Amino acid sequence: MTKVLGIDCSSTTIGYSVLEIDSSNTIKFISCDYIKPTKKGSILFRIADTRNKIEKIVKDIKPDHVVIEDIIQFMSGASTAKTIITLTSFNRMIGLLSYDLLKKEPQLFSVMTIRHGIKLKKELPKKEDIPELVSKHLNIKFPYQKNKKGNIKPENLDMADSVAVALYYCFILTNKIKSKKK
Repeated sequence: MTKVLGIDCSSTTIGYSVLEIDSSNTIKFISCDYIKPTKKGSILFRIADTRNKIEKIVKDIKPDHVVIEDIIQFMSGASTAKTIITLTSFNRMIGLLSYDLLKKEPQLFSVMTIRHGIKLKKELPKKEDIPELVSKHLNIKFPYQKNKKGNIKPENLDMADSVAVALYYCFILTNKIKSKKK
């Protein structure tokens, strides 16, 4: 069994998921969830607190591979330097932590690369399409989390994105697609 930990990182919600590949190259969904980095304290305190939470997750899961949705360097209409710097700080901290714990670099893929790699139609899937798309690929019912009022939490999109990044890498590992990296 090969265990893949997928991570969708931001400074407000970090989605993570676990997929496994068995000896017949079947990809199996294991779990997905999210954490909320603290909003209190300095940026260094927030990063350190998040590092501790992610370290526990990695140590508990014991993945063979960590795959992270890479940072977007520009977000039209929403890309302030502060936003990108904060996002980059969290993203690279998780990458470095993964490197330290697994003794190898995590895989980083852009959202566009991931969406192109897992799409089922000609059109590129939108963020809100990802839960059902990964469900189709994995033959599962997406494990939506609901709030106290019974409404689907917005964090489900981050969880689904973490499944998508893990799924994309599983496709590479099982030779269903070729990596665009050198």
